[in-house]
Amino acid sequence: MKKFFAKTLTIITLVCACTSCENPTNPEPDEGQDPESEKATLLSIIAEDEATFSGISNNGKWAVGYAFNNNDNAGFSIAASIWNLETGERTILADPEAGMSEANCINNEGTIIGGAYLNEPAYYKDGLWNKLEIPEGYTMGSVSAMAEANGELIFVGHVQDGPDAQSIAAAKWVNGVYERANPNSLRRDRLGEAANVNTCYDISEDGSVIMGSLEFNSYTNMIPFIVTPNEATTINTENEANQNASFILWPKMSANGKYVTGKYRHVIFNEGSTTPSTDIYQACLYNVETKEFQIFEKEGVEWGGWDVDNNGIVYANSPVTERPIRQGYVITNGNVVELEQMLIEKGITEGQINAASAPAEEEYDNKLGTIIAVSRDGKTIIGCAGKTTKYNWVVKFN
Repeated sequence: MKKFFAKTLTIITLVCACTSCENPTNPEPDEGQDPESEKATLLSIIAEDEATFSGISNNGKWAVGYAFNNNDNAGFSIAASIWNLETGERTILADPEAGMSEANCINNEGTIIGGAYLNEPAYYKDGLWNKLEIPEGYTMGSVSAMAEANGELIFVGHVQDGPDAQSIAAAKWVNGVYERANPNSLRRDRLGEAANVNTCYDISEDGSVIMGSLEFNSYTNMIPFIVTPNEATTINTENEANQNASFILWPKMSANGKYVTGKYRHVIFNEGSTTPSTDIYQACLYNVETKEFQIFEKEGVEWGGWDVDNNGIVYANSPVTERPIRQGYVITNGNVVELEQMLIEKGITEGQINAASAPAEEEYDNKLGTIIAVSRDGKTIIGCAGKTTKYNWVVKFN
């Protein structure tokens, strides 16, 4: 196990109404847990249509995903599916011939799935796709995450004005009714520029915390935002050493709404220069309650956080700038271990790891490759090898 340098930055918020929290960024495992006695199982799930996992239920019992149709450069998602992570059984929710469908989130019972159907935000329940309300001026969209709380069914995601996406709005649906997810105070960057691309990526399990991103027609300058019942704020990574805004790409939030990770694009311009002296992706962790922000620097490697569990443990991949992504990592209190090494320590053999990886003659020798998502307690991890398609796998700790 290697330990990499972690530095803490002071975070400046647009609006701050929360009190400080004494909980550490990475608390100890829940009482009664004995990490040394944990064992792991590894299940390989191959999808011949090259469908890939995209999300996991908070309890780790179900996964969702879809295939990608690029015949004749069609370029759209098809065959939205769910998988039982105990048995590996897959259920396809939409005939590929029916057109565009995708699945991104699922409830703990495996009965409600959020995603998109025929280019519109929708959820699947009782054998039917149900389209969600779209505001005037918008025609497309998708669901990213969901919560069932206080008798309400809540989805978050985005709506957009068409295939060219000149305007994308961060969306929230409560019992099917649309509302804008980020308030007026969170629609401009620190220089006052209007964010014409806004997306919601996650919602806490109890529905109280929403996490999204302000974007400016480019994925390279995404600024995450947090909305709670008490405040609305951005995650601002500017500090004394970096007077230029840096960004967190494709952020993910823990199920309890306490932690955010992502791919931190650390950009520094020297005074008077138009060329950055530093421009590199790093894994990161943000504590929603304390506003503490950590960067995990891994020398010579660009990497990023792909998911985070309720204990603030980060699940990272490298390199984020290439496909396929070749190596998964688990970061606990700044201690970093490669996923395969962790599995071997928990009783998985190299032969089992190789069997779950893409055949060397077909793909790169990248072992398990990409971590996609993790359950709330970190006991179930899903991912895929190869070209991040077809060769899906499930790790369970018990």
